[in-house]
Amino acid sequence: MGPYGQPGSKGEPGHEGEIGPIGPMSERGTPGNPGNDGIGLPGKHTATLLPGTSFDLETGTFTCSVSGTYVFMFSMNKYPSSSYLYVQLRKNDDVVVSGYSTASNHHEPMSRSAVLVLQQGDTVYLTMHGRVGGYSSHDTSFSGFLLYPE
Repeated sequence: MGPYGQPGSKGEPGHEGEIGPIGPMSERGTPGNPGNDGIGLPGKHTATLLPGTSFDLETGTFTCSVSGTYVFMFSMNKYPSSSYLYVQLRKNDDVVVSGYSTASNHHEPMSRSAVLVLQQGDTVYLTMHGRVGGYSSHDTSFSGFLLYPE
């Protein structure tokens, strides 16, 4: 194999094409079905649940009644005298997202969120080890909403 040859001459710069005309506007689509009611987990003293929600306050479990894509969030503070706080957001029995805190002698906020595709009958809930607490009675929340139905 022989030596490389000399570089070639530089070519002409390329030209950008013209922008085409804007197409005609389409007709407005039909409105979608109303969204599923939101869910909520009570703080220490209050709960906010919309009528028709599929959230069981006794077990802290959301059961999906409308298949689709949902957004879930939780937020809480580790209690200062607790040595740790470990929280898991679960879909059915599978861990989706978790948070862990070992900060000592102060409140440490923790929050997570997840986008989940749920089928009718799927459950979403939190498991927790350690103690939560804070400066107000509304330091713990668990909420979710239907982003779009399947």
